[in-house]
Amino acid sequence: MEYVKSETKHSKTAYRALTISGLSFLSAVFGLVIFPFFLSPIAMIFSHLSKGRLKARHFAAQLATVIAILAYIINIGMIAYGVYTFQNDAYVRNRVNTMLENVYGMSLDEYTEMIINETKVMLPNQKSE
Repeated sequence: MEYVKSETKHSKTAYRALTISGLSFLSAVFGLVIFPFFLSPIAMIFSHLSKGRLKARHFAAQLATVIAILAYIINIGMIAYGVYTFQNDAYVRNRVNTMLENVYGMSLDEYTEMIINETKVMLPNQKSE
């Protein structure tokens, strides 16, 4: 395989990957939890494609991969913290229940109970009737 000496063609793709991973990182930091799950893999793909026939990847492409991975880690941490807070903080749970009652007319607990009753799902600590 013959390596290309010119890096200009591949640097655009590397900077594109860096931009997308930056957007993914900002989305994770600001709590937009759905965007990093889509943007980080796209950034990693562009980062990998930017190598082309060069001997080594562009520095921007390597940085894009690192930032995309950090965005994933931050995003998973934000989701885990949200779930932990919802389960352990009564104030947060009451606010969510109030919001759901205002919007849908039933609290989260009522909604969960309705789903369990309709689908006949048995929870591990629930006895059959």
